[in-house]
Amino acid sequence: MTVYGQAPRGTHAAVKVLVGVAVVVVLVAVVVVWRSATGDADPAAGPAANPAPPAAAPSITPATAASSAPAELATGSWLVSLSGGSGDYLTTDGDFAALSPGQRTAFTVVKGLADASCFSVRAPGGKYLRHYDYRLRFDKSEDAELYRKDATFCPLDDAPAGVVRLRSANYPDYVVHRRGGELYIDKRNGSDAFEADSSFTLEKA
Repeated sequence: MTVYGQAPRGTHAAVKVLVGVAVVVVLVAVVVVWRSATGDADPAAGPAANPAPPAAAPSITPATAASSAPAELATGSWLVSLSGGSGDYLTTDGDFAALSPGQRTAFTVVKGLADASCFSVRAPGGKYLRHYDYRLRFDKSEDAELYRKDATFCPLDDAPAGVVRLRSANYPDYVVHRRGGELYIDKRNGSDAFEADSSFTLEKA
């Protein structure tokens, strides 16, 4: 028999289920809106990784300058030695020029007495290096053209870096050359031994 005015059985249970689902949906929506507003990240994702710092640019170390470049002949006070590490230095032996391992004499180099593009060498006593009968010696200054030419020497352009080779201003085919412990101007013969005995190095005095 049908009783009017009374809900069928099971209706209350369905309503309860619908109400529960609606409540869950509302709660989820609230949580989503709250997280969006507060900026919270998904806990499952874990903390955001810190960005890696940019790679440091490699440091550039400036090149170290050469401690001492080989000296080139110029005006000033110089110690003059035979190249090759022999330890023989230009010095005086009476009035003559000589090479000696025991004496380090400072000489003053000035512009050439006969040619300002070349050089003249003055000893501590004021005498100038000159050639006389091809041998090198130190003589007092004379007001004579021959003296000025004999006392003027010009660097050769074909000398290696750091090496000085000198030719006579008035005998351009003759260069300053060692014979034992003495110095002369001699004509070049092209041998390695001759070139070695005509090569000098400079040190600031």
